[in-house]
Amino acid sequence: MSENQQALKHVVSMEDLTVDQVIKLIKRGIEFKNVAQLPYEDHPIVSNLFFENSTRTHKSFEVAEVKLGLERLDFDVNTSSVNKGETLYDTILTLSALGVDICVIRHPEVDYYRELIASPTITTSIINGGDGSGQHPSQSLLDLMTIYEEFGRFEGASRSSLLVTWTIHALPSPICRF
Repeated sequence: MSENQQALKHVVSMEDLTVDQVIKLIKRGIEFKNVAQLPYEDHPIVSNLFFENSTRTHKSFEVAEVKLGLERLDFDVNTSSVNKGETLYDTILTLSALGVDICVIRHPEVDYYRELIASPTITTSIINGGDGSGQHPSQSLLDLMTIYEEFGRFEGASRSSLLVTWTIHALPSPICRF
């Protein structure tokens, strides 16, 4: 087992992660990047729920899920009961009841995940794939991993190298902790 392996119930905000957790996630990401496929014995089920158009984030999650050997349950917002008025909470509650282990969600509402992770009845893990103008922790972690791979550290990384990313609004909080 990797020393960088850790169990996180949810990944919804960079502010919710400690510096140690961020470093371990970055190092674990590098480990995953260097291995073609890492199948899980228990075959977790993941569903990607994208309520906003996305190519890079959506397809990046799908490729990662394939490489990790996860079982993917398709979700198309255009053919779901959301179009009949079903709430996000009810959608996730249903997927959780069906046995979905992880829901990757991109939604236009800032902090949409708060109600979901506070729920005593939703057991699925929530990964925030972006919440409007709010958080985008997966992109922030990827940006931080790129910086770490380039410099081998965060101390001394120039501000101009950080400004290249389009998710710069999500970086100051985690980067100033290093």
